[in-house]
Amino acid sequence: MNKLFIGLLIIAAGAGVYFFVLKKKKSTTTNSINKELIIGKWKADPGNDSIQYSYDFLENGNIVRSGTDSAAVTDTSHYEWNKKNELVWKETAADSVGRIFAVVKLTQDSLQVRSQDSVLTLFTKIK
Repeated sequence: MNKLFIGLLIIAAGAGVYFFVLKKKKSTTTNSINKELIIGKWKADPGNDSIQYSYDFLENGNIVRSGTDSAAVTDTSHYEWNKKNELVWKETAADSVGRIFAVVKLTQDSLQVRSQDSVLTLFTKIK
């Protein structure tokens, strides 16, 4: 009886180690994001803001923000991708730090990012 119990325990431990290693291997693979899909003009969900902004992500890494309201000022910032496929949004390209956003979803017509304080922002492509 003891030998049977020990044998089952060894089998269970082996299966547990196998599934742990398999899960860890899957989670360490980088998410493949088609980074070129970000190029183009996007509008963000305005939330509580009264001014609707559009964001034009350019191939050179610049972002041109413009508003639909005449009081809105056009502004330029910079974006880049880090090694974890996260979007880093900077005031200028020379800045050493920026706001880091995890890309939750990036398709031809929608971009959803999560800030480090877990705020989700949804952008939709302007056609």
